[in-house]
Amino acid sequence: MVKSMTEETALDPGDLTFEPQETPLLFRKSVLIGLVVAFMAIVVLYFVVTSFFGVSLQIDAEPFKDWVEARGAFGVLVFILVMALSVLFAPIPNVPIFIAAGLAWGPVLGTAYCMAGLTLGSAIAFQVSRTFGRKHVTRLIGRKYARKIDRLVGNMGGRVVFLTRLMPGVNFDWISFVAGMTAVPFKTFIIFSFLGMIPPTALTVVMGDGLGRDPRITLAAGGVWVIAIVATGAYFWVKRHHFRDPESHNPGKGSDAGVNPEAELG
Repeated sequence: MVKSMTEETALDPGDLTFEPQETPLLFRKSVLIGLVVAFMAIVVLYFVVTSFFGVSLQIDAEPFKDWVEARGAFGVLVFILVMALSVLFAPIPNVPIFIAAGLAWGPVLGTAYCMAGLTLGSAIAFQVSRTFGRKHVTRLIGRKYARKIDRLVGNMGGRVVFLTRLMPGVNFDWISFVAGMTAVPFKTFIIFSFLGMIPPTALTVVMGDGLGRDPRITLAAGGVWVIAIVATGAYFWVKRHHFRDPESHNPGKGSDAGVNPEAELG
């Protein structure tokens, strides 16, 4: 009984993320190194092309802005609906839509419209999953992981949703569907989901705005993305090592493993 209570209170988001043997593609060391090298090459190439050859890589966004403004409120509504559909249907990528929002409306309005669409799509995905998918969760992920997800979300509350939304390179879409198959309340999900989506969404919209204003803004925002991905990858490897070898991180074990705690208490 004591053991089960200890295991339940010791649950951590890493229990679900780091237990599988296969490393996610984005967090593989070769991919992380390649990402850093590729980004540095892009930065160097940009400064060489603009400084030594005088080539401007800035995009003329005015025609696109004029086209969007001509649609008025109807254009905004269509954009929000498309953003929501991108959450519901995986083949529709989010990033190009974020970039387009930055080009069309700038960082503030672009982020606001993206967040409106993402929140709407996430709410629908959550409710669809809860209505039709909850009874199938055991078949999808197994009885063991179904219980673990429910305990995890129950213990950690909105923190789990918030952290998964913040993780760079993690697709927003599946998080909404998975959350709908857990015991997390809808209000908790939507609030922490909204808060967690703001930083990555705003950063990507800023990248789009920079393409029409100053490509160096886009490069700087891209640099923040790369740093965030590398930092997340480092966290992943630390947690994976801790998960696979918990004794090496437990000061109560190791050289003192042979001491009997009951004898000490007596």
